[in-house]
Amino acid sequence: MALPPLADAFAALLAAEQKAPPPAAAPAWPAARAEGSMATDDLVEQVVRRVLDRLSDRVVRETVAELVSSIAERLVREEIERIKASVK
Repeated sequence: MALPPLADAFAALLAAEQKAPPPAAAPAWPAARAEGSMATDDLVEQVVRRVLDRLSDRVVRETVAELVSSIAERLVREEIERIKASVK
C-alpha cells in the first residue's frame, strides 16, 4: 500500500494540531504489520556482514598504506643514521 501524498499528510497533521476536523480526503496510512516488521537477528547479521565486507577492503588498504609508509620512513632514517655513524 502506498503512502498518501506528503501534502495530505501535513494537512491531516495540521488539522489534528489545531483540533479541527480532518480534511475531507484523510490520508490512508498502511496498517502496521504484526509479524515480520521487526528486523530479525539474522537480517541484522547479514547487513553487518555486508557492511564490514565493503568497509574492510578499503580500511585494510588504507591501513596497510599508512603502515608501509611509516615503516619505510623509519628504515630510511635508521639507514641514514647508520651511514652517518660509519663515516665519522
